[in-house]
Amino acid sequence: MLHFFWTGYFLDEASYTTYESANKEIAKWAEYYLGQHVAFHQSLVGSGKVTESPHDILIGQPTFDQRLEAGFGRGKLLRNWVKDNALSQQDECHPNTFIFNAWVPQLPPEWARWMPYYESQLLAAPKILGLCGDIWYEKTLEKNDDSIEAQIKDKLTCFNMGLAINNFRYTKKSFNPLGERQLLHISHLGSYKGFDITCKSLLGLDVLLHVGSHAIPQEPGLIEYRFPDFSYSFNYLGSIDNSDPEFNQWVAESCDFYIHTATMDAQATVILENCARGLIPLVTPESGFRSDAAIYLTHDPEINRKIIDEALHLPESELQARSQKLREQIQREHNWKDIFEKIWHEISSHVKVHDQLGSIPPMSREPSIPSKSPLSIDERIYLSRERLTEIEAQIRLERHVERYALLRQFAKGVVCDAACGCGYGSYLMSKNPDVKKVIGLDMDEAAIALARQDYVTEKTEFYQASLDEWTSSESIDMLVTVETIEHIKDASVIPNFVERNRIKHVILTYPSKKTSHYNPYHHYDFRLQDILDLFPKFTCYKHFNWQYEFDVVFLLRNPEDFL
Repeated sequence: MLHFFWTGYFLDEASYTTYESANKEIAKWAEYYLGQHVAFHQSLVGSGKVTESPHDILIGQPTFDQRLEAGFGRGKLLRNWVKDNALSQQDECHPNTFIFNAWVPQLPPEWARWMPYYESQLLAAPKILGLCGDIWYEKTLEKNDDSIEAQIKDKLTCFNMGLAINNFRYTKKSFNPLGERQLLHISHLGSYKGFDITCKSLLGLDVLLHVGSHAIPQEPGLIEYRFPDFSYSFNYLGSIDNSDPEFNQWVAESCDFYIHTATMDAQATVILENCARGLIPLVTPESGFRSDAAIYLTHDPEINRKIIDEALHLPESELQARSQKLREQIQREHNWKDIFEKIWHEISSHVKVHDQLGSIPPMSREPSIPSKSPLSIDERIYLSRERLTEIEAQIRLERHVERYALLRQFAKGVVCDAACGCGYGSYLMSKNPDVKKVIGLDMDEAAIALARQDYVTEKTEFYQASLDEWTSSESIDMLVTVETIEHIKDASVIPNFVERNRIKHVILTYPSKKTSHYNPYHHYDFRLQDILDLFPKFTCYKHFNWQYEFDVVFLLRNPEDFL
């Protein structure tokens, strides 16, 4: 089992279709993607001992006292999840411990006072997984002082921050005319955010700045904000909600640039968010974001003023090109799927190595049998119940994928995948060169959100839709429906769907044996004649059983059309 020590997350029906705060997004997608490899437990960063198993995996932030962030507390936390899960009193941590956190080569003072065990946890953990831009990984490797960051640099691996770009449904269509362009900044205005540099860089420029933050104790509206040596007026938005459709639409329609002059920001998620909305980032390299399409500022307000003035006068065509390139980069380099696959590879590689080296304390090991591997079959199989459950789950998963891998060889033209789930089957079929496009349909909002997150290509598209209502605006050549028909109470829904959309070719599968007595989601136990009776205008030209598990029926409206 993998124990994830974070700020706590409650998964609900709308989670995968709603964009939330950065910490919630990390926890949500960690559970989704890492949970595909191993049993996943959402824990809390303030937790203590959760396991005594030497085979479990522990990953999380350094212990973070959120009470201090909220302005109250009763002394130092007693729980230290890194130390508390050590397998013996002599150990500093569990052997499969991974610190996972935003990374910079010098901890900001705001962070330091909230992390009571920061240095000891970094020193104890065998691996540190950082979320940051390349600049901070490179600068950490350059450190040769006595700082904690220099001491642990050899066990640091870094990854991009991720973003569920498909949950940003409003994107910029056009930029404001010259002389009317507007800027946006969103942050908690911490010292390392460089907000004073941002405002000083805009002095004398005829441009409106919008600021979203919870850190200014004033009502939203036009305010004059005072710094020690100057003041600057901007439109204060108050606290913002990324999940609010009205806010997202307003940003996409009203703002042109996102400005962020941080001095040491790991990789500001808010930059990624606004690239997803279509805005052009005006940022310092120290904001952690690197892109050829971004416009880079410095920490010198006078130099910035010239750069910003030039940006405000760029032609619409160049801004549109930059906006498109940025969105493509976010999709390509900051998608959670690829990031967590890389993180899982790092985790599994470490776990495999330490198991081979025998780093689990002898008294904590499961009983072993000399000269026998866990899956030895020379004489008999030595297999734990836990490992057996993992293998069985993997087999079931692979068989679902195998169904589509089998059927895609028969797919051609424009294909509709009815009840496509999260889209993996639609994607597999689209890889057949005879397929022009695959249209995936499913009633489940979360499944379609994941399909759009992971499997959208130039040959796939996905819609949340009911088969008894949806009608295509284009001609569909083939319907593929994999073990769906037995789930629908009204067995005529799929035949009616085929007739309504004038589909001439159907590939349909159903379980080979009786299942309705133990599977509460199955309403019928079909046989071949039942299927033929449902499709009286079609001819069955092929039928076979696959490994005694499911039957495949091929139906053609006009046999002469099939080549």
